[in-house]
Amino acid sequence: SLSSVSPLYSPNERVASASDSLASVGSLAGALDGWGGRPAPRARAANAEAKARSKALAAELAEFARRQPTPLRLEEILAMKTPEVLRTVLQEELPVRLANRIAHLDTLPSLEDVEEVCGVRADFLSAFKEVRQAEASGPEGFALALQHLKQRNSDHALRMTLGMKEWIQLRRAAGDPEQETRAFVDGFLDRLFLARLGIETLSSQYLALSSNPDGIVEQDCDPCKVCSRAADRVTEMASEYLRCVPRIEISYHGTDSARTLPLIPQYLFYIVAELLKNSLRAVGELHEAQGATGEPQPVQIRVASNESQVAVLILDRGGGIPFQRQPHIWSYLYSTAKGNRVCDKTGLILHQVAEPTDLAGYGVGLPLSRLYAEYLGGSLHLMSVPNYGTHAYVFLQQSSDREEALPTYVDWLRKRRLREDILNFEAKEKQAADCRDYAEALRLKTLAAEARVELSLLDQNARLEH
Repeated sequence: SLSSVSPLYSPNERVASASDSLASVGSLAGALDGWGGRPAPRARAANAEAKARSKALAAELAEFARRQPTPLRLEEILAMKTPEVLRTVLQEELPVRLANRIAHLDTLPSLEDVEEVCGVRADFLSAFKEVRQAEASGPEGFALALQHLKQRNSDHALRMTLGMKEWIQLRRAAGDPEQETRAFVDGFLDRLFLARLGIETLSSQYLALSSNPDGIVEQDCDPCKVCSRAADRVTEMASEYLRCVPRIEISYHGTDSARTLPLIPQYLFYIVAELLKNSLRAVGELHEAQGATGEPQPVQIRVASNESQVAVLILDRGGGIPFQRQPHIWSYLYSTAKGNRVCDKTGLILHQVAEPTDLAGYGVGLPLSRLYAEYLGGSLHLMSVPNYGTHAYVFLQQSSDREEALPTYVDWLRKRRLREDILNFEAKEKQAADCRDYAEALRLKTLAAEARVELSLLDQNARLEH
């Protein structure tokens, strides 16, 4: 569930770049001394101080964005038994991860035209400043900064998805190719949300250590119990939207010694709950559409394990997914809400009839579930047969020495500077050509071409690493 947003965050706050002023300069500049409209000495001093802080923040962000986040293994997280030990790690690691996310967002063309995305960026910037300032404020101040971070982070997935849906409309109006734009959005959000999971895990672990020596990690997590809790929650949720809710049957296949594994149970809960929401809705709606009597087909969860892996299989007889739509199920731009008209070719919603509900409609459940599985060192796969049903497979590793799955580092600030250089070179090339300084125009054209080649190589490396 989404927690309330911290009162420190204003939804209308817009921060376009790390070099923006940290204070309202306009109100200071309006304090005039009455002599020719010039700012009073105090106003000029405050203005200069704000610019200095802004410049220092931009330099600090650039420094941390150049660093690569360090993936931690689950056993390393478990070995940090006290908040003091973990705080030392987080004070080094969180600023790097937050700065990388800000730099990542800054690579988005026309960022300033989408309010939701600007608001999320403002949240990241506030979190970066608070975490850095909290280093000198002791354990209480650091814990408070992490609580604010989690509050702001709670609805970022939904806000970014809605913002990127607006952004893709802008790119479509600008004439960008549909398929390439869609692929860019899905890859962009995958990287952003995978990084978000790492920050969420570390901050939650720190806050939980005060009441639990293992924090949010469960050393002997029983996947069957997690599935049972998820089944109860989703059944209760589905009863508000379906006239007849299918039963959920859970079975275990394996030895008792291999039944449990070290795991963050809330992440498996999220994955299973999202898969069950899809299955219960598909089976329940098919049962109603067929006018069938009696109970609908049950949804089955089968948990199997050995000494190296645990597998969770969810099976339903809900009619499956049409073949032409299956390539789109991992997209953040696709939704299966009842009543919506969806383009079979692109997966985009052509006409949204149904309002999003807790059971369906936002389009983030499946792609986020796959990211959760990957972050845990596992994987999520779907196999669907039209007019029959869908099988979902979740695979998890037994070992606790698996590392966090984090997006491979790319120098986002370097890419941003290259795009700015290209625009600058092209503008100056045109000016030189207009003045018939053809030698200068040729030099600038060469510089722009070299910048494009370097930018292309960075994009190519990012795709290969992703």
